[in-house]
Amino acid sequence: NLASELQSSLGLIETITGFLKIKHSFALVSLSFFKNLKLIRGDSMVDGNYTLYVLDNQNLQQLWDWSHHVLSIPVGKMYFAFNPKLCLAEIYRMEEVTGTKGRQNKAEINPRTNGDRASCEYGDGDIRQLRGPLSEPCHPSTGKTQTLRFISNVTESDRIFLKWERYRPPEYRDLLSFIVYYKESPFQNVSEYVGQDACGAQSWNVLDVELPLSSEQAPGVALLNLRPWTQYAIFVRAITLTTAEEGRNYGAQSEVVYIRTMPAGKGLARGPGMPVVAPQRRAETPRVRPAPTVPRDVISMSNSSSHIVVRWKPPTQRNGNITYYLVLWQQLAEDMELYVNDYCHKGLKLPTSSADTRFGDGDGPEVEQDAEERCCPCRPADGQLRMEGEAESFQKKFENFLHNSIIIPRTPKRRRDVVAVTSPANASSAEPPVPSRAGGEPKPDFQIFEDKVVRDRAVLSRLRHFTEYRIDIHACNHAAHTVGCSAATFVFARTMPELQADNIPGNVTWEPAGKNSVLLRWEEPRNPNGLILKYEIKY
Repeated sequence: NLASELQSSLGLIETITGFLKIKHSFALVSLSFFKNLKLIRGDSMVDGNYTLYVLDNQNLQQLWDWSHHVLSIPVGKMYFAFNPKLCLAEIYRMEEVTGTKGRQNKAEINPRTNGDRASCEYGDGDIRQLRGPLSEPCHPSTGKTQTLRFISNVTESDRIFLKWERYRPPEYRDLLSFIVYYKESPFQNVSEYVGQDACGAQSWNVLDVELPLSSEQAPGVALLNLRPWTQYAIFVRAITLTTAEEGRNYGAQSEVVYIRTMPAGKGLARGPGMPVVAPQRRAETPRVRPAPTVPRDVISMSNSSSHIVVRWKPPTQRNGNITYYLVLWQQLAEDMELYVNDYCHKGLKLPTSSADTRFGDGDGPEVEQDAEERCCPCRPADGQLRMEGEAESFQKKFENFLHNSIIIPRTPKRRRDVVAVTSPANASSAEPPVPSRAGGEPKPDFQIFEDKVVRDRAVLSRLRHFTEYRIDIHACNHAAHTVGCSAATFVFARTMPELQADNIPGNVTWEPAGKNSVLLRWEEPRNPNGLILKYEIKY
């Protein structure tokens, strides 16, 4: 967007010590990106005469919004030429505000080459006006532009039908057609200049409307292929052809109005104070009223052993007013295939319950650590290669577990019989035996919980510590009872571990088992953090 880029680069300038020269700038529509400019001092000038020089800008339509801007030019002249869409009224208004009135002659503000392709509000001068933007609406009796008023609108979920009053210039042949400008506008703060450039960025959609065949019929238009439950800014301009030799200079434009399309699944609606004018069209196949698209960018974070915080963004296409979000969550079982590996000799890489990186401020330390790990790897030994092969096999099994857990949650076994035997070393690991699986025993599913929230976040509570959950979020609009909610977007999250959950309850008992060994016995933790894959014994 050229306008916003120029404003971010030049919007803080308050004083220009020399001159301002705007030349051959096709993309400029307005100079309002100099939003803080207060003074052009004129220490140096163009050709020694001109403090402001504006030449050959084919799409320049507005200088500044003089109701909110003050600019001073204490010395020097202004020069305007070959700006076909810049009305003379804009230039004359700038003369008054900047204090330069009377300094310029007719050749320096040429009425033949400024505004010659715009429908302007001139009262005299040798001008032939074709088409373009209008200035403030005025009454035609003063020789200026008239305000067009809308008389009806009919709104559906994907279209808007508009009618406005018939514009009647004194010479009916001068009225050529109408142009309707419209665009999506979440906020009611646009004008035909805000955020617009001639290259098309953030530009209005333009629709030409021919004159009705009957001079008594009100002109109208149907805006099609709109998005449901979306606010649009709309205004209309009359395109006239006047000849200045006869002193006729007329035009008409409406104010910018804001109309929101209906939600998907709703019928017709009319604007306040406007009669309903039913559109005349052929019978058509009923349109499918869609549900919203999925919520976007779901992120999760566990801030305790029993809570998970989930956030998301609204759907791209709401297709109506989002009334609530349906949040469902279900505990996932730890995979029993994790018992297949020998963790006492292989080592164990524990799962984590860290938050999504988008919850934090950055991941600088992690990036540095990754860079260090990539630096200069040593040539692995044969034993290390064998261990890496085992790790690769484990990784494949673990990926299969993740894939299967999305579809069928597995049921964990709560109790295990554990026995550990010490060895002559100073430390030892004892691996609990794999729990037996009774053949044909049904695997109970974990309960699915749900909640309805009206905001774009949810806090899930009363969860089990160090446990993975699948969380689904559906967006639901006003028509959810007929079209259903959106498809689910989901995220996996694990709660944080409970600090005391892995403590061994009671005492450790022992008995002699031979000349150089003892047999240790203990109770397993009653509610551990996930599966118990090994015990570490230090002595």
